[in-house]
Amino acid sequence: MTNTLIDKLYLNRQGVISLIGAGGKTSLMFRLAKELIDSGKTVLTTTTTKIFMPKPDQSPVIIIESAVDELVKKSKSCLNRYPHFSAGSKHDLASGKLNGFSPDIINHLWQANLFDWIIIEADGAKRKPLKATASHEPVVPKITSHLILVTGLDAVGKALGDHYVHRAKLFSENTGLPLGETIDEQSIAISTAIEIKKAKALGHPLFNILFLNKADTPDRIVSGKKIAELLQTNKNIDQIITASLKDEIPVKDSFNIRKQNQRNKE
Repeated sequence: MTNTLIDKLYLNRQGVISLIGAGGKTSLMFRLAKELIDSGKTVLTTTTTKIFMPKPDQSPVIIIESAVDELVKKSKSCLNRYPHFSAGSKHDLASGKLNGFSPDIINHLWQANLFDWIIIEADGAKRKPLKATASHEPVVPKITSHLILVTGLDAVGKALGDHYVHRAKLFSENTGLPLGETIDEQSIAISTAIEIKKAKALGHPLFNILFLNKADTPDRIVSGKKIAELLQTNKNIDQIITASLKDEIPVKDSFNIRKQNQRNKE
């Protein structure tokens, strides 16, 4: 039985992946890109918000182009040499970040039929393990086939505040957990259920996945299992994966809600 991420996430053909949430979206994006190109796929990594400029070991080439026709032209040229590269509309020198594309441009790139997979970082979290989204977030293209909500298990046991949660006040309002109280598995389960339902409605993807990252210790793996148990009947989630992206074999636990729901109907 394989333990690669692309098999666990059903990335075996073609599609558009939107990564939302907090706690490892960028690391997951480039980990998936590597596994996909190793399996013979062509991949574009990009964003609908902003990301830090990819490092050479993450992406061999970065195309910076705002005009969609030129972007397609440059992508075709790059694919003659590289199966994977990144692209953005602008390099913001002040922040050091790569500005991304609107969902319409993502759609145009997909319709150009250049890539097997487009992986999009579709949310920003200011490098914190948890996030509650404002009304204008996340920026998920309608053509998304795989929606992956990333959550950092390193937030469990920490005090609810801006140090660990992007928009902590909103997280508190969504979950009922007062500011300053300890973040637990139940509050994370409540928040992720809200966030994935909201994002799912933006594009109606084929797969909706909760990715519980930073399961670097036995206690965090247990926390991942607790969250999965709390969400096991959630009809907006197809699969929950507990993982540690810093490990060679990242997946620690996997719960397929879609298959379980199908068995319950039989």
